[in-house]
Amino acid sequence: MIPVYYDLHIHSALSPCAASDMTPNDIAGMAILNGLDLIAITDHNSLANAAASIKAAEAAQSSSGKKLIVLPGIEVATVEEVHVICLFDSMGSAEAFEAELQPFYPALKNRIDIFGNQILYDESDNITGEVERMLIAPTTISFDELYVLTGKYNGAFIPAHIDRSSFSVISNLGFIPPHLEINTLEISPNGIEQGFCEQNPDITSKNKIITSSDAHYLWAINERVNFIELPELTAKAAIDFLR
Repeated sequence: MIPVYYDLHIHSALSPCAASDMTPNDIAGMAILNGLDLIAITDHNSLANAAASIKAAEAAQSSSGKKLIVLPGIEVATVEEVHVICLFDSMGSAEAFEAELQPFYPALKNRIDIFGNQILYDESDNITGEVERMLIAPTTISFDELYVLTGKYNGAFIPAHIDRSSFSVISNLGFIPPHLEINTLEISPNGIEQGFCEQNPDITSKNKIITSSDAHYLWAINERVNFIELPELTAKAAIDFLR
């Protein structure tokens, strides 16, 4: 087993609340500079910058000699407004997942003046367009339905920042549904510092816990602090662990 330093909750500039310098190459460069081995691109309700981010990381590896695995993912907002990180070991699986998620996306147009731009990039950080659909709005898929859909494509279903007072499974549902076999939970760095795990042993003792940055700015991406132990540094090994 090897320690794999990670940050599995990073937003690119596709997310309207993220800074414009959260480009594929800048994210990969900062992750490598910080000594990370594994990251995930998890924009709000869209996969659109994941492929470019994977290609940018591959180029960064070639120039730096540092291996960096990028998992494609989406931070999905369910109809209950619970945020869930859905991660996959390949673009093929992630794209098939999003194809089935499409009907649940709301037909609302983004308000740039209120929410910000939703920028698309290629692997060289060239702007290729913007997504007009409002990504910040919740979908119409339920928490349980999303769990089933993620599992259909062998993805990792991770309730996000469960310690927060909004947009979390505990704040919005009041509990973690016991009929779902959820393996991994995310607790924010602030929640860890404030003792959420110690205060909720009935929750944290039953699950694997990860702590990611939820970065919307380059400076917020994790340092080389949190790690998981995997048999090898591959996307499949990471998803197998998280699932």
